Amino acid sequence: MDKKSRVFIINLKNYREILGEGTARLVAAAEKVANKSEVEIIVAPPVPMLYSVTSKTKLPVFSQKVENREEGKSTGSVIPEALKEIGCAGSLLNHSESRLPRAAIAEVIPRMKGLGLSTCLCAEGPAEISSFAGLGTEFLAVEPPELIGTGMAVSKAKPDVILSSVRAASEQFYPGRLLCGAGIVSGEDVRAAVKLGAEGILVASSVVKAKDDWERKIQELASALL
Repeated sequence: MDKKSRVFIINLKNYREILGEGTARLVAAAEKVANKSEVEIIVAPPVPMLYSVTSKTKLPVFSQKVENREEGKSTGSVIPEALKEIGCAGSLLNHSESRLPRAAIAEVIPRMKGLGLSTCLCAEGPAEISSFAGLGTEFLAVEPPELIGTGMAVSKAKPDVILSSVRAASEQFYPGRLLCGAGIVSGEDVRAAVKLGAEGILVASSVVKAKDDWERKIQELASALL
């Protein structure tokens, strides 16, 4: 993956706007912005769309989830080896809408690393950031679940969460990059997050719901990271 300093992960979730061909259009818009930006843009489409996206874009593509299940007899599971084979660069892990037990998280991360796959490990607050830092993922994303999808940006509603998370990551000598999400909807929200110490953002609805002009919204948020 790219080594640009700022990171912008777009989680498409399963919103109606991107089911089917909408995913391809949003990813194309993201790629246009990435090609002229100093920001690393990563897209996380719905699992059924992963191969169609990886086969057509040069952007890093993440799965929205990954599980530490065995190859073979694990019907319905998303395993690291499958992601590797279809060209994914990594996966989100432990998003608040897809939480995992701590033991499962600790087991799957080395498996991802062994395949050369990156992980964005989601945490609900500074305490989890501190707990997860030693796992050595490429990205940690702090997202207070009560703000997700509300339009109330964590960088404004709960700036102390970002400040405390940055401090916790530093105290644990976290080697990766700290991102923030939850309620980020504007360039102003992003600039506030960067001032608090975030090195990137993880967003969903603010981009996906901007259906009339995905490229404009992605550009707005990406520019604010610089």
